[in-house]
Amino acid sequence: MRKLLFIALFIPWLTTKTTAQQQDDERTLQLKARLPFTTGTERVDCLIRITARYTYAGVIKSDSGIIYAAQAEEAAKKYNYKTGLCAATNLYGNILLQLSRPTEGIEKYRHSAQIATELHNDTMIALGYRGMGQALWYQGNFDEAISTINLSIHYFKQLNKKRDISDAVMTMSSIYGNQGNYEKAFEIAQQALALSKEINDGSNIVLSLVEIGKSYRNIGDHASALEYYKKAYDYKPGKIHWSYRHLSQCMGDLYCDLQKFDSAFYFYQQSFNGNPGSKSTKWRIAEYYLLRKEYDSAQAEFTWLYNILKTGGEKHILMYSMLGLGKVYLAKKDYRKAKHYAREALTIAQEKNARLNIREACQLLYNVFEEEGQPGQAFYYYKQYVEMKEAVLNDQLKGKLFEFRRIADDEKKVAQIKLLEQQKQISEQKLKGNKLLRNILIGGLLLLAFFSLVILGNVSLKRKNEKLQNEKIQKDLEHRATELEMQALRAQMNPHFIFNCLSSINRFILKNEPDKASDYLTRFSRLIRLVLINSQKPLIVLEDEIEMLRLYLEMEQLRFKNTFDYSIIYNNDIEPSNILLPPLLLQPFCENAIWHGLMHKEGHGQLSIAFSMRNNILNCTIEDNGVGRARAAEIKSKSAEKIKSLGIKLTADRLALFNEDRAVQTFYSIEDVLEETGHIVGTRVTVEIRYKEFTQETVG
Repeated sequence: MRKLLFIALFIPWLTTKTTAQQQDDERTLQLKARLPFTTGTERVDCLIRITARYTYAGVIKSDSGIIYAAQAEEAAKKYNYKTGLCAATNLYGNILLQLSRPTEGIEKYRHSAQIATELHNDTMIALGYRGMGQALWYQGNFDEAISTINLSIHYFKQLNKKRDISDAVMTMSSIYGNQGNYEKAFEIAQQALALSKEINDGSNIVLSLVEIGKSYRNIGDHASALEYYKKAYDYKPGKIHWSYRHLSQCMGDLYCDLQKFDSAFYFYQQSFNGNPGSKSTKWRIAEYYLLRKEYDSAQAEFTWLYNILKTGGEKHILMYSMLGLGKVYLAKKDYRKAKHYAREALTIAQEKNARLNIREACQLLYNVFEEEGQPGQAFYYYKQYVEMKEAVLNDQLKGKLFEFRRIADDEKKVAQIKLLEQQKQISEQKLKGNKLLRNILIGGLLLLAFFSLVILGNVSLKRKNEKLQNEKIQKDLEHRATELEMQALRAQMNPHFIFNCLSSINRFILKNEPDKASDYLTRFSRLIRLVLINSQKPLIVLEDEIEMLRLYLEMEQLRFKNTFDYSIIYNNDIEPSNILLPPLLLQPFCENAIWHGLMHKEGHGQLSIAFSMRNNILNCTIEDNGVGRARAAEIKSKSAEKIKSLGIKLTADRLALFNEDRAVQTFYSIEDVLEETGHIVGTRVTVEIRYKEFTQETVG
């Protein structure tokens, strides 16, 4: 009975995260004063309570806590007190995590879960699995960590411990964010927010809002991120609580992004409250010095972290410290050390499937080899960097589209509710009409025929009007959904196109050709101005589309040293100034022809774009004399580039929406160009566009 009473008292206290610091200190002193007068299981319980007070979410004193945890564990073994041993071992694991010793922590959590299984204590089993999941996360084993925490959630759900479920879900959101899976991190953070509000858990509401804000920061939406961080501050988290420390870290990251370094440093200092040895904050301080080009200070901080963590600790922070040291040594022109740390980080990141770290390591190696004058190695890592950057960018766009879809779904639900309310009102009107009819029937048989004809006529007219109204509402809903999806796809096209152009400018500048870079940048500025103007419009005239296309092709000619020519022709029956179509529709196909066809061709290349009209359909044929699809696929398979072209996929989706048909494959085709001998001499893409004219758009 006494053991059951201890568990009932200990577990709720262990999961409580907010207490005044003065009360904590006083209570700790009381427990320590009582300790010499205890023995047996009572002594074990007292040691456990002291240990817990040194590890709660306010002021962390891990060095003191581990002493009492070891004493509690030994005493529990001495008195064969399994319930106390289970709790003491679990607390021991918590302290080892705070001391950056996750490998030892896993063993303690596993031992605690085994004892809990023998005792049939599902609460301690769940806490053991959650602890193991956190330790695996600190080791950088993201996938295994998520699986283990999911197992703890399974137990917490059976126990109906909603707060613990919320804690575990929050941890999973952070893991997905570290891994680079922004869509999943955003989705799970929303689930945690809903659950925290349901149980009115202020600290987890703060953490959920912070995680949602981080998701917006990761996709570059700093205004929305700041809005969610401010919402978190509205809940007034205590300044020594770990939710406040995490919020301060994220605020510092945001202000670093915005180059507001004084504000960033202030918030980083705030995040040390209650945990002055925080390694995650020290890593951020090191990054802060690196951004400010204070390389000696950055090197000192990164080296401290590296030496502390290299033998065991938070692997994700260790990877960032390696990358930070690599960047410092690159800035100091010590290429040998820069490559050493970059390769070391890349090896661990690939082993852990940490896509963000893989991307950063490849970018660092690319920059090092570029400065060393080794273009072959530089290009090898540049390709891997671009590949991984597009993979992460994909997830960022998914996260943004997830929010678009949610808004669209909410609008549809509101429209459906309004429609049901209208139908209810119509039904009530029908009932009133029937009641009136019964009263009229009592009035006399002579009036029956007259009023019956009038009522039937009204009912028929109402039904026709109701049917027309419902059809109009449905069409409006479908049109609204289509517009939202077109806006979302167009929002994806712009960053994809701009990223490709900026990558071209970057490579030009790195080759140290300033005159050509200036010419290239001048053309790019004209092009980007047109893109920014036209991308705000759902439709532009063909004449403007051709102008943007010419500018883009001239830029590519300059980049590839005029190794290809191009031509744009159209029949006399086409009026470019009178044909409307979506902006940036043809550029991805031309880009594909240049990069995968003409770039690998030996000899001079030729690209032709021809427009024609057939059955009120605008046909565009893009033909090149490159290496053909089979040879391009073979070259691509031997390179690091494995990701399918994002631009072609988005363009296909936009074509399907614009042509008002979901059968995407019916609107463009790709085929090889053959000689009479059957030899492949190029590739031809045919695009069919159901265009609109100014007159149609005006009438519509």
